[in-house]
Amino acid sequence: MEVIDDDDGDDGGGYVRPFLNRDVSSPGGQRGAPDSDQSDLVRSYTMTGGRAAPTVALAFEAMLQTTSLGIAVIDRTTFERRNILRLCAREILSVAEVSAKLSIPLGVVRVLAADLVTDALLDVQVATENVADDVSLILRLIEGVRAL
Repeated sequence: MEVIDDDDGDDGGGYVRPFLNRDVSSPGGQRGAPDSDQSDLVRSYTMTGGRAAPTVALAFEAMLQTTSLGIAVIDRTTFERRNILRLCAREILSVAEVSAKLSIPLGVVRVLAADLVTDALLDVQVATENVADDVSLILRLIEGVRAL
């Protein structure tokens, strides 16, 4: 078996095909940490089970509160769902605020929260008045967006 010499001073670690020693998933074909943007996309995909649309329509300003059933099963839920339930058990938060506090993309929070609403673990409180008139909500939403 003949070792290929690529004339750049690197013999490829003695491989017949020196490119086999390189990790093609990282920029420049060098070994190292995976691209964080790509891993964030994969993580979001796994959190939602591959779904992009929530099962229940949730506006970003919809207020979420953990139900008594949600509090009872909080320790039996998994990962981000548990974190959402814990946050919303302490105080009523908007979908946008939950997203900012947990550093999870807004679309992912909407999908997860919709699942929790469907399972009766979260209550949704929709503003009965014009949301644009609720100054405290707008200020909290601005804070949440800044935290992103």
